[in-house]
Amino acid sequence: MGLDHKTFEVLETEKSLNFIFTSTYHHIDKVCEMVTSYFQNQKINFENQMFAINLVIREGLTNAVRHGNKNDPDKLVRFNVEVVDHKSLYLKIEDEGDGFQWENMQNSLLPEDQEHGRGIIIMEQYFPSIAYNKKGNILYLKKDL
Repeated sequence: MGLDHKTFEVLETEKSLNFIFTSTYHHIDKVCEMVTSYFQNQKINFENQMFAINLVIREGLTNAVRHGNKNDPDKLVRFNVEVVDHKSLYLKIEDEGDGFQWENMQNSLLPEDQEHGRGIIIMEQYFPSIAYNKKGNILYLKKDL
């Protein structure tokens, strides 16, 4: 018996938001809306950077759903957002996939006609600190604001 494909759980603390949801794209919009509201409610002034933050969140979560979990709604995505001293933003995205050889993607240039693979490059543009676990199924991002 599989998961309820509507699984969407959120735990909010003073410094973080923690999500667990099934691998479906419609959850990504909900996550971005909740992150934006969370920053506003916590009086965290990232307004001038919200486009970039939401773009990176969308890229990372889309990669987790599409590439990590292979669009399998029976697999989960875990996503954590943490703000430290209203100055640093940490994101952690974890999927249940097999991982990938992220070392091969670092500092690589893609052919202009390639239709995918730009997500990592986009994330690196907005979040200068990007890392993966050894397996390649957990992404860590950090941005000083």
